[in-house]
Amino acid sequence: MNESQCMARLLASAVHDMRNVLAVIRESAGLAQDLASLAGGKTVSAQGTERLSTALGEVQRSIIQGAALSEAMDYMAQAGGMEPGGAGPCDLARVCRSFCLLAARQARAAQIHLTSGETDEPVWANVPPLAVLRSLLEVFDLCASVGGQVNLRLTAGRRQKEEGIIVEALEGANREMALAAMTGSPMLDGIRPGWRAVLMPWRDAGPRFFLSISACDSEGE
Repeated sequence: MNESQCMARLLASAVHDMRNVLAVIRESAGLAQDLASLAGGKTVSAQGTERLSTALGEVQRSIIQGAALSEAMDYMAQAGGMEPGGAGPCDLARVCRSFCLLAARQARAAQIHLTSGETDEPVWANVPPLAVLRSLLEVFDLCASVGGQVNLRLTAGRRQKEEGIIVEALEGANREMALAAMTGSPMLDGIRPGWRAVLMPWRDAGPRFFLSISACDSEGE
């Protein structure tokens, strides 16, 4: 999977969700307009007020979701426009949040629940954001290849003073198979020349892995 394929997959997923957001806004706004027209200047009944409040609440929630999706799409576009060899720094916590938003539709299709872990502060790393997004998508594909049905939490963090992403398989019917797939794939493919992604089991041998992305020479050493 190259950078263009990664961006295409994430963009297609995000655009689908954005269309759903716009559909909810259109439907809820139409309902609110109908209720206002039916009232015709009269006092609105309690039931009508409740329906109007619900419709406006749906609009507000959809606007917030749409704004978050737009921000994630803009972030990916900026990452894709970086000069070759550009290496950030990028905030890995923001990359995790963006990935969970951008890949949400694919996650639903694969029955994978994606969440971004909370961090108290940004976790800066000198790696291209798009390389991190692509690595996360490959981790996602590993879990999808065994049938999905697993909850994944992605949290920016550090291991032995190295910045990376903690990948946790929390629960799900195929959790053990997802863990086995990740355990058997320490080296991820598809990283641009000069970068290497390694998925390593966490030191306590629990259901956690550490995704490390680092610079290497042109031969991948």
